[in-house]
This record gives sequence, C-alpha cells and structure tokens, in this order.
Amino acid sequence: MSEFEVRPITLEAAGPLRTALLRDEDETRDERSAGALHLGGFRNGRLVGFASIAPQRAPGDPGPGAWRLRAIAVDHGHRGYGLGGLMLRRCLGHATAQGARIVWSRIPASAYGFFEHHGFERSGDPFEGPGRLPHYLVVADAEARSRE
Repeated sequence: MSEFEVRPITLEAAGPLRTALLRDEDETRDERSAGALHLGGFRNGRLVGFASIAPQRAPGDPGPGAWRLRAIAVDHGHRGYGLGGLMLRRCLGHATAQGARIVWSRIPASAYGFFEHHGFERSGDPFEGPGRLPHYLVVADAEARSRE
C-alpha cells in the first residue's frame, strides 16, 4: 500500500492548508459549481496536499469544454514524492470524464517545471500575480494528459 492516498474532500477541509500554501488565493464561485472536484492528498493519514478543478472558460478561448485547475499544492517536506502528479492526473481524469477539452491554470513561474513535465504549455507573456510574483497562464489538452 502506498503511503499516499488521494480522495475527494470539501473546500472547507482544505482551508487551513490552502491558506498556508496559497497566500492571496481566494476561492471563486467556479470552485463551488456543479462538477467541481476538490481532492485531498494524504500521507500516512495526514492532509498534506490538495487540488481543485472546475469548469471555467479560459482567457481568450470562448469555446465550451474549458476547465480551470484552480489550486494544487503540496506541503513543504512532502514534495518530490509524486503526490502532486497523482492529484493532477485525478483532476484531469475527472475533467475529461465531464467533457473537458482543455485544462488551464494561472501558476507562479516557479511551478512551471512541474506543469511542463505534465504536458502544460505557456500561453502568452508572464504577468504579475499574487505577491507581485511572475505568473504564467498554462494550458493542456485534457484528454491527452489524463491518459498519462
């Protein structure tokens, strides 16, 4: 049995960890929309990560079938063991099962390597995000990514 477990949770259950890891990130109405998925990543029974994905139109793409990976984070000391990738694949699989065509996110530049590894590509120029840090808009083909 793996020391990691990923299972659905409520936004409220992710609250304290989410606040600690994603400063200046507020939940949006989309995170409470029908079809949204919130996952908890547990290591030895303790919540150490979370991810949220929900249907939301992508900037510059008015077509249907866009889903936004609203949040994904793993607590310090638990990174680098595959939990983030496990949660990401579960989110992508869920979105694809709901008809997602693309998945997009706004991410800090420091996280780009993780997203690039999982098939996301930058779209547009860097912009100033929360904390005045450089951020990117990243996009991936949902179906292709969920099969990995």
